Amino acid sequence: MYLQEILEVAVGLVFMWLIISLSAMQFQEWIANLLKWRSKDLEKAIRKLLANGAEGKQFYAHPLIRSLSKPSGAIRRAYEDWVNSMRAKRNKPAIDYDHKPAYIPAGEFALTCFDIIIQAGTEASPVQAAFKQFHQVVDAVDTVGKDEAENAFDALLEFAREVATSEIGEDAIDLVKNRIGEFAKKYKATDSDVEILTISLERYYRSLLAEQDSIANTQDETLKRIRLGLVAIGMTNPKLQSSLRSLLTGVEGYITEKEQALMVARKNVETWFDDSMARLSGWYKRKAQLVAFLIGLVLAILLNVDSISVATLLWREPTLRQQLVAQAEAYAQTNPSLPAGEEGQVPPPTKTVAALQADLEDLRIPFGWETEAVFLETGQTCQIIPVSENAVWGMWSGDVCKQVTNAPADSTGWWGKVIGIFITAAAAAQGAPFWFDILKKLINVRSSGPNPVEQKPKG
Repeated sequence: MYLQEILEVAVGLVFMWLIISLSAMQFQEWIANLLKWRSKDLEKAIRKLLANGAEGKQFYAHPLIRSLSKPSGAIRRAYEDWVNSMRAKRNKPAIDYDHKPAYIPAGEFALTCFDIIIQAGTEASPVQAAFKQFHQVVDAVDTVGKDEAENAFDALLEFAREVATSEIGEDAIDLVKNRIGEFAKKYKATDSDVEILTISLERYYRSLLAEQDSIANTQDETLKRIRLGLVAIGMTNPKLQSSLRSLLTGVEGYITEKEQALMVARKNVETWFDDSMARLSGWYKRKAQLVAFLIGLVLAILLNVDSISVATLLWREPTLRQQLVAQAEAYAQTNPSLPAGEEGQVPPPTKTVAALQADLEDLRIPFGWETEAVFLETGQTCQIIPVSENAVWGMWSGDVCKQVTNAPADSTGWWGKVIGIFITAAAAAQGAPFWFDILKKLINVRSSGPNPVEQKPKG
């Protein structure tokens, strides 16, 4: 009941869709490399993880992360040079392209996060931020006493930093407040400036004091520094502090050996990162499918690859069908796995289209738009999309209008053409790995032949 014929048509269609999908994948890789989709999407995801705070900039500036970045490939460098040349013609400054990694291992993410947290506590960034507004007091001092005021201000700031990075207590907090009062009185700072500064610093110091009390029994010194650094981050990025604190608090209770506390904390952060990357991968896959569909649609329209017409032709032409099946079988035997180009060696669009045309010609499947030169009558126009009544569907080639001769003759034929082209585009969206696996399964089924149990005995 035509099962063999149906299977052969399916093999031929799947083989054609595989070739289209491979070309669409090359186009997609070319676009992704040019526009740096992976690195940009990864950066957005990481900045979201870090609650869109200043820590995101610190993360990508960290030497460990910068070492993962790769220099631009030839295509990307050409694009960057072209953009800067256009900007130079408009007397605009050149763009300093910051190359970011497209992939970051979970271990490096955790180590970098811990380093940023520790540095936040060590450098006492909340102290620095609190003193920014108070610095206007020095700016208001007259020229005669400005140097003295700046030296006094630097000494006050350094003292506040030392307190923030030491074992503080109530006496230390009061001492900082007294020194601020002395400085403000000597250089005539307003009461509002002093109040804003002291409230901000006292809040930070008391948070440190409370955290020190809560981790008094923590044996791991690195974990102590991390938790104290979280207090500093909480002054500027409370959302990030809340996320990280939930991953780090209580890790001492999960283990019996103190040396493992930091390892458990790191594992928690790595899991947090991996979960985020899993969501990013799902989103990127959907984005890639949409792009592959659009690329497949353009290729199908450009080359007139109509799946319905191809299926009809294969059904009617046994010789062509068998030749195509033989090619598919040879391809599957020659390639145990899906061929993949070297990283960074994605061919440009012109070579991709030329390779696709050559592959389709090898399949001996009629494709493409056939044209012939026509002489236009009075009142007729040559249009790629004929919208006017006297338009001829074609395009100008020099002074000659090239008319399409293998276009459908009626609306029914056009509907079939449109559906067939959309089927080709939808097949390209599934991806080459999908069709490669289907092709191997179909060939295995065809090669296995009928089940001996179901064969009728002869005679």
